[in-house]
Amino acid sequence: MKFTAILATLVPAVLALPASDAAVTRRQTSLSAITDQYLFSLTLPNFISRRNAKNPATLDWTSDGCTSSPDNPFGFPFVPACYRHDFGYQNYRIQNRFTESGKLSIDNNFKAE
Repeated sequence: MKFTAILATLVPAVLALPASDAAVTRRQTSLSAITDQYLFSLTLPNFISRRNAKNPATLDWTSDGCTSSPDNPFGFPFVPACYRHDFGYQNYRIQNRFTESGKLSIDNNFKAE
């Protein structure tokens, strides 16, 4: 009986402990992989669908659209590509991967879209 009472007391305390460094590293690696997949592998319509669902919610989905530029010049809708570009910049910064080469990859992807 005492064991059950002790166990019932300790389990919530153990579950409230912060994640281990290994778990945090795995989570960061997973978010990095998802970010890269969303940036460079998904079609733009599939990316927009995930963006609209904020899936996964742990990524930064904020965007100001196309900063200081027209949204639809010459009838071409740039806003979806701007959303993905902002997504890349924001998440690469958060993930400490916003290097010159990372920025160039994101920019080149934007130009291709």
